[in-house]
Amino acid sequence: MNETEVIALCRTSIVTLVMVCGPILVIMMAVGTVISIFQAVTQISEQTLAMVPKVLLVFGLSILLMPFMLGKLTEFFEHEVADRIVAIGVGASDNGGAPFTPGSGVTPPSAPTAAAAGQ
Repeated sequence: MNETEVIALCRTSIVTLVMVCGPILVIMMAVGTVISIFQAVTQISEQTLAMVPKVLLVFGLSILLMPFMLGKLTEFFEHEVADRIVAIGVGASDNGGAPFTPGSGVTPPSAPTAAAAGQ
């Protein structure tokens, strides 16, 4: 892997991280703002009033969004990590001589078998 591939992999990793964690963080920020405004208006300074709804919401959102998050993580693994592992297995060289492009989702041809080599 050269520097360009490492940077592209890091960029894809960060984008995947934001896509997976983003919805929960944005909703939690909105709920935290609403709870803070409610506490400021009513002058209630109870810490459990701020913490319990947030914990319950994170738990509920994690269960609700789990199929989406697992889909994104599976897609990242299949298109980035698994393709690079396969490229190592088929003998990709350090100078970029891979028989296929990692991230394309294309499976390389299988290695010749002993029966095919004897013919």
